[in-house]
Amino acid sequence: MNLLTDARMELMRRRLAAAGASVERAPANVTAVDDISDGRLRIAERRMWKIYDLDRESISHNIGLVLHFGGTYTLDSVIASFELMVRNADVLGSVVAVDDAGIPRRVPVRRDGRWVEPGAIWEWGTSSASEDIPVATGPIGRAQVNAAASALAKAPFDLSAEPPLRARVHATESGEISMVLVVHHLAVDDTSWSLLLGALISGSWPQASGEPVSRRPDTPPGPEVLDRALRHATATWAAPEVRFPLSGALPELTAAQSWLAPLSDNDGVRLENPIDPARITALHGVAGEVGATLNATLIAVCALSVYALTDAADHVLLVPAENRRAGEEQDRVGYSGNIVPMRFSLAPESTVREALRDAVSAVYRAMEFATVDYGTILTALRNAGGRFPVAEIMASVRNAPLRGIPVPANARVTCESVFNGVGNYPLTFAFEIGADDGVHLEIDYQPAAVDAEFARRASEMAADVVARLPRSLDERLGQFIREIRKAESS
Repeated sequence: MNLLTDARMELMRRRLAAAGASVERAPANVTAVDDISDGRLRIAERRMWKIYDLDRESISHNIGLVLHFGGTYTLDSVIASFELMVRNADVLGSVVAVDDAGIPRRVPVRRDGRWVEPGAIWEWGTSSASEDIPVATGPIGRAQVNAAASALAKAPFDLSAEPPLRARVHATESGEISMVLVVHHLAVDDTSWSLLLGALISGSWPQASGEPVSRRPDTPPGPEVLDRALRHATATWAAPEVRFPLSGALPELTAAQSWLAPLSDNDGVRLENPIDPARITALHGVAGEVGATLNATLIAVCALSVYALTDAADHVLLVPAENRRAGEEQDRVGYSGNIVPMRFSLAPESTVREALRDAVSAVYRAMEFATVDYGTILTALRNAGGRFPVAEIMASVRNAPLRGIPVPANARVTCESVFNGVGNYPLTFAFEIGADDGVHLEIDYQPAAVDAEFARRASEMAADVVARLPRSLDERLGQFIREIRKAESS
């Protein structure tokens, strides 16, 4: 992570020039929900747009899904539901235009689907991207669908000219209807799926409930909150003594140079590891005992796993968080995510219970500032002379896209994610909670940073931490970590 190439330097120079020197703050008399009618992007969307605009060939924010529809679904009904979803969601049926003042806005565009093979394959918004899809010969099966998904997920979006959505619908030889759906992250976050996929699955657009999308306030945090967030950062995850967890080394670059270094996508690989449901049930009990939610406990599991894997008892993880505000409807405001860095300082001599409580306390202390946009904190940190965050590992807990979405009677829908082949970080732990409450662990890694054996160990150790925690709370943490390492090496 200390590598400073000419390409990274140029990329960061462009980012700094685009971001400007000042901290983004909304005027006191302007709410975060003003001006949605004119298509102006919200703060998280602007951050995502800047990231996209710096490297328009990047596919790191392409999100791919394959949905399989059975039972009462037909090819025509799935296409009709898709068209209804796009017609009602501004974030899907628009492009981004930047005005003379440099302000990006959504502009509605009209797109129609087309038949690739009448009665068999229909596509929307794929045009040039579809050129790389292998030509199918014979009946359409899952192999052909997966090949189309891979091609569409690995094609960059031109968000100034095309909507942030591609779809390809297949009538397969098994009688299923399979849909490839690729969305740029600018248009969605984890809170979006319930509305968008809900409309796709139900075939109807939900009526407004009158309930707010989010319980967060509709105004961004004021300067005093930003000041507290900056103090928290410099005392924890941005402190000068923070080391890289994978190497254990202090940064070799100066604070100024560090802002030029960590900005390039790399090839990535994904491992998947299902977690025994009984172990998740037991972990629920542990969460209650230490006064935490399951999600916070799973982030703490990631911290303990990093300690076991790297011997870094003191390290920083980057954790994504939802930051949608009241009035920011999912059909009109897309990406509302945030990044929350968290520093974990684990004491080997403490009990596992004490270490777990300390870890979830670190989670909650950091989440106090989840409403402050990550880009805003980074700008303030850079202006204060700090360095880029010393972090190589992301940890997340997320719901599967179909979780909480009802399926009509006599119908069935399944959903699979499509990996786009990009590793955003050297190592990522992601626990996904499925529609059936089952949990699986995904490990994404960059082979240029860590090898396949290291990634396999990360996956096995995290699963073992989940399994051992309920019966090991009274052990010393150092002994617990040694047992994890011994079990993995045997």
